[in-house]
Amino acid sequence: MSDILYVTGADRRFFATTLMLLESFAQQLPGERLMVCDYGLAPGQQAYLAERGQLLPRPADLPESLHPYAKKAAILEYVEALPWRGLCWIDADMLVTGLDAGVMARLFQRLDDTGAAIALTTDINGIALRDVAAMDEGGVALAPFRTLLADSGADPDAPYVSVGFWLCRSKSLLADWDRRSRGLTPHPLFEQNVMALLVHGPRWGHAGGALLLDPVEWQPQNHLLPLIHADGGGHAVRGRTVRLVHCTASRHWFMDVYDGHVQVGKGALAGYFRILRNPCLRAFQTRLLGDHVAHHGDALTRHGLLTAADP
Repeated sequence: MSDILYVTGADRRFFATTLMLLESFAQQLPGERLMVCDYGLAPGQQAYLAERGQLLPRPADLPESLHPYAKKAAILEYVEALPWRGLCWIDADMLVTGLDAGVMARLFQRLDDTGAAIALTTDINGIALRDVAAMDEGGVALAPFRTLLADSGADPDAPYVSVGFWLCRSKSLLADWDRRSRGLTPHPLFEQNVMALLVHGPRWGHAGGALLLDPVEWQPQNHLLPLIHADGGGHAVRGRTVRLVHCTASRHWFMDVYDGHVQVGKGALAGYFRILRNPCLRAFQTRLLGDHVAHHGDALTRHGLLTAADP
């Protein structure tokens, strides 16, 4: 295994979605293990992941009632006992399609070469900090962000970032992410907002420490989802290899959302699913679920996660 520790996080609702990520990750990076932070998993889900050696339990001193965004920023508490030189986060609603050990080793080397603390993408829509601050048109929803923006000293024209995928080598940065996110007044994507200000704000001590990646390559989402197509053994969009597909879009455009059961082979898997309408990606998701059940159906059944489908 490499010096990179791979982590995601899920609650009971997102468990079924996470299975597609786990399967795609296992197929692309067979020598690595993707760990799952427990944000409120059901007992059977916890047992399944623990049996596979992939569960990171919620730390005892981390309140169960803490907002999932704050739990995400508290990543250091979840991985405290594990060794790593690079910590890689992948959102649970992603699909791995163009990552391998070589790609990740080269990305980590870029961090070393540039002295950057973290690699993460800019926003898929190319927006700046000032655009986020104005999204509520001067209302109350993003008032906490406007206060933080002023406090950080960040340039309002600096590019907004995403924390759907990142590779970090700085415990100091992650500790400050937790400290500034914990207890913060909840507002839209507040943990992402804090990270954006950490990497841009000169008063917060980490400005200039980010290696900004192209979101079209590293996590296409939203309006790009219908445009992604098969390319050899992987996927591409706009002439670029796709590393990860992020199954997220405004108002769930370009996808069918299910909160119930999906039939997989002779079994039924309960949960929350974002099934993409793009035929290529829908087939990819269907194959991933089928492969995961084929490989691990007995364990899923044993823990009450896969039940008999209706005849």
